[in-house]
Amino acid sequence: MRIGIIDFGTNTLRLDIFETEDREYRSIYDFAIYSKIVENTVGTSLSQDGIEHIIQAIEEHQQACRHYRCDRVECFSTASLRYIDNAADVLEQVEFRTGMKIRMISGDEEAEYDYLALRSVVDAPSGIGCDLGGGSLQVFTFDENGPIKSASYPLGSSRTAKRFSKGAVPTMEEISAIKKCVAESLSETGFEKSGGTLFAMGGTAKAIKNLYNATIEKGDRLSLRNVNIMLKLLSEAPEEAVELISGIAPKRTRTLVPGLAVLAGVMEKAGCDGMKIYSVGVREGFMESILNDDSKPEPNLLDLILGSI
Repeated sequence: MRIGIIDFGTNTLRLDIFETEDREYRSIYDFAIYSKIVENTVGTSLSQDGIEHIIQAIEEHQQACRHYRCDRVECFSTASLRYIDNAADVLEQVEFRTGMKIRMISGDEEAEYDYLALRSVVDAPSGIGCDLGGGSLQVFTFDENGPIKSASYPLGSSRTAKRFSKGAVPTMEEISAIKKCVAESLSETGFEKSGGTLFAMGGTAKAIKNLYNATIEKGDRLSLRNVNIMLKLLSEAPEEAVELISGIAPKRTRTLVPGLAVLAGVMEKAGCDGMKIYSVGVREGFMESILNDDSKPEPNLLDLILGSI
């Protein structure tokens, strides 16, 4: 069976096509189209040009799904529409023009999918995780039974860059303001110090790992100390920073350093001395949820009748 999953995010509209067999799955196609949500947001609404761009992107992904003969295609949105006033209009136009019904998932649902994805690659019984997208920052704590506490903040890399950074790369003063905002946001939602390692996901986080490995040191764990050193070096040489980032993540030259500041802020507030970054994310968690639902037996008629008595 082949399942296409379109993740409608603030930075990208990404399609993953998974081939499944029993409870196993593998990605056979992965392609992203930049969604341009922030650029096409006027006030707090997505412009008609922005809606047209989304429709064209979804139609391109649908064509790929037909080419790969997908048995099922799902589309969900995270923070891309969560903070848009005309989200209902966007959903209506997309469904009318493409036939694709977009499912807007809540912050709690996103945390559940992030947890399912993280559990597939991490064997830690408990900890703190985060998913840094373009529009939002999702933070959650978990134990062996699932997420304990979660919250979503409008602190994605694109939104943070637009809000705090006047230049191509934020200054140290702007980086401090980002960290302060992160700390205040986590405090307001009751997150306490957990210590240990932060488990991070998301496209910006993956680009940060590549930059860290290329400039600081190679390894799976990024220490908080070295992350702060990297922030200082990048902010003090903005032209060199842009050139460096463009060679590693050309579409993230303006958002990578603000995103790095957000992750540093989470580590400092949570008392983590480092973080590990994983390639999985909400799409893999969404896929896990589909497999979980499909594996549940259908209740028979007698069970339904007896259950209603």
